[in-house]
Amino acid sequence: MLIHARCWAKKGDILALLGAVLLLASAAQAELPCGTATELVKRGVNLGDGSDAEVALYREADLLCPKMAEIHFNLGLALQKKAQLKEAEEQLRKAIALKNEESFRVGLAAVLLQKGEVSASREQYDHVLEQNAKNVQALQGIAVILEKQQKLQEAIDTLQKAAIYDPVNLATFFNLGVLHEKMRRDDAAIAAYKRATEINSRHFEALFYLGAAQARFGSYRDAERSLKRAAEIRPEDVKVQLALAEAYEKLGQQTLAEVALRRVTVLAPQNFYAHVNLGLLLINGAHYQEAISMLTRAAAIDPKNPRVWSALGHAQLEAGHLQEAEQNLRQALALDQSNANAHNNLGVLLQRNGNLDGAREQFALALQFNPQLEIARRNIAAVGGES
Repeated sequence: MLIHARCWAKKGDILALLGAVLLLASAAQAELPCGTATELVKRGVNLGDGSDAEVALYREADLLCPKMAEIHFNLGLALQKKAQLKEAEEQLRKAIALKNEESFRVGLAAVLLQKGEVSASREQYDHVLEQNAKNVQALQGIAVILEKQQKLQEAIDTLQKAAIYDPVNLATFFNLGVLHEKMRRDDAAIAAYKRATEINSRHFEALFYLGAAQARFGSYRDAERSLKRAAEIRPEDVKVQLALAEAYEKLGQQTLAEVALRRVTVLAPQNFYAHVNLGLLLINGAHYQEAISMLTRAAAIDPKNPRVWSALGHAQLEAGHLQEAEQNLRQALALDQSNANAHNNLGVLLQRNGNLDGAREQFALALQFNPQLEIARRNIAAVGGES
């Protein structure tokens, strides 16, 4: 009996071992699809562009391993980029049901905010902060909500808290700059943008916004430096070239301003402001015929803008085309009766034609609409009027 018992025990051991092997094989087979799914997710994340290819990788991964939370999370983010917000929300909620991660809730909050569901979004951000008061992404999201609600100072306070928890987060400082600008705090905006550029010296938007703020603050030399760095990153960007042209013009660098504006007219042939501003620079440089050509193009782009007719009339006046000049100056005033420069230039034209009473009237109107227009003051004195 003992011999039989021993034999039976060995047989049982063999069956138990065989069962364990079968279980391991079954587990390996179960893990194999999820391992493949993980690789597909990694490929999708590397794409990270919200493309159909990225979405397809996550969907394939989902078929292989539907209980992997990371698949649903990344699929939700990719769908958000494609503005497919309803399904994005569904996928993110699936991810949260499988694994309650902070990043998953932050992603869901962002989608809800994009859908316009502000209260629901705020609830998700608040839930994250209850678990982790130092979650910078949640604080940034709440700042966005506060900004939408026009609670700008509260939004700034929230971002400043985020800056304490993560002092090298570029988005925090860039958005602080934007908010300070809205509060008309140019010095604070400049400081925030500068910090953003210190964190990433190649961040185009931070450099551009910094340069634009410095120009508004009157720091044109600093603005030139910031905008040139932005232009090095995106030399074809029209708004940078326009801003650079303004900085150059304020610094008295007319040639560089012209170069920047000519670049814009090539990059964006329908850009009204480039043509008008280049026309004005050409007038200042006494290149009247080229100014007329440039301003004529601008008038074709936006015939309802009084500024272009005033500038065109000025160029024609300087070139001696008095009939066309009068017609265009009066067109400018028909569109905007308060255009002081147009009144002044029409007064000069009438003076040249011997109509001194008409000239005095136009100079007086110019001063009425712009008491600081010294050239009109000198002109009215020259024709015996009261300044």
